[in-house]
Amino acid sequence: MLRPLVLSISAILVLLISIAGISTNTRAFSQQNTNSVSPPAAPTGFTVKVTYSQKAMDTLVAGKETVIVAGYLTASPKPGTPKQYVDHMGELGLGEVDQEIAPGAVARFGTVKINQAMLKWVDSSGPQLLVNVYSGRKSSPNNLLDCGIYEGSLAAVQGQSIPISCKLIGE
Repeated sequence: MLRPLVLSISAILVLLISIAGISTNTRAFSQQNTNSVSPPAAPTGFTVKVTYSQKAMDTLVAGKETVIVAGYLTASPKPGTPKQYVDHMGELGLGEVDQEIAPGAVARFGTVKINQAMLKWVDSSGPQLLVNVYSGRKSSPNNLLDCGIYEGSLAAVQGQSIPISCKLIGE
């Protein structure tokens, strides 16, 4: 009668050891998953397709002029954002991208790098993008182009092409 009791205790010990092993493995797996969580992915890029009036294209080519496509990344601050992070326009500066292209070329912006430290202060509308286009000032100290702009959500243009048309100033 004593022997079945010993087997029961042995069975209980095996069961407890198994449970402890499962608990330890679950905790280790949980810690692995926590450690392997990657930071949010950087926003994917976008392209800017600039089109020109015939007169603008002729002037740019004749003057061996380039074109600058500049993007300014901003955001509205959420309540409680320290004032030192907010600029004179009431926005947070998140970064800039620019590219000098030949007339007729497409500006390609790869993965967009945003100031990660500022993201915690961004309101729910998220990062915004303003794209300006102007001449490279190779043939003149002044900008030669009157171009449209893009102003809106960065998320809306990720992986997309932004069309911007230009003409000569005064045309």
